[in-house]
Amino acid sequence: MIKIGDYNELEVARKVDFGIYLTDGDGTDILLPQRYVPGNPDVGQKLRAFVYVDSEGRLIATTEDPYVTVGQFAFLRVVDVNSTGAFLDWGLPTKHL
Repeated sequence: MIKIGDYNELEVARKVDFGIYLTDGDGTDILLPQRYVPGNPDVGQKLRAFVYVDSEGRLIATTEDPYVTVGQFAFLRVVDVNSTGAFLDWGLPTKHL
């Protein structure tokens, strides 16, 4: 089972031009974009990746480290406030509305 907002040990399921898909073995595949792929992993190889929900509601993986994970506490810098809400710098690149 995927832990959203935390690190997961996931298996390389398949390679595509824009990255690799990682799987939890229970039928959930998550994209790890090419810019975060470490080296040239083989299909079947396990990778440690942080999983979160992107600005379009899709699960996405990264090998970068956020400043904080689910269940932790941290002081984060506010980078924008608008009619949608407040946006914080949590250490990962994100787009907001």
